[in-house]
Amino acid sequence: MLGVSVDSRFCHKAWAKTFGEIKFPLLADFHAKGAVSQAYGAWIEDAGISDRATVLIGKDGKVLWSESVTPAGARVPGELLNKVRELSGQPA
Repeated sequence: MLGVSVDSRFCHKAWAKTFGEIKFPLLADFHAKGAVSQAYGAWIEDAGISDRATVLIGKDGKVLWSESVTPAGARVPGELLNKVRELSGQPA
């Protein structure tokens, strides 16, 4: 698992502290701003921000599933975990 955000690594460090220890790497898609977001179609050019999206990618590099909740939206961690289990063939 990898977290990606257009925020800087300093913002990531502060965010991670609010949740205790984060056990996966956080990638700062900061410079060139939004390059990864653009590659996955999540960049909102006229606003200069990234959509809040989740993209699950298989070992072969293909996108298995994606979901956008808009920049102001929230994710439901339990639902995401169930989706990962479903895609990997594990019981939900």
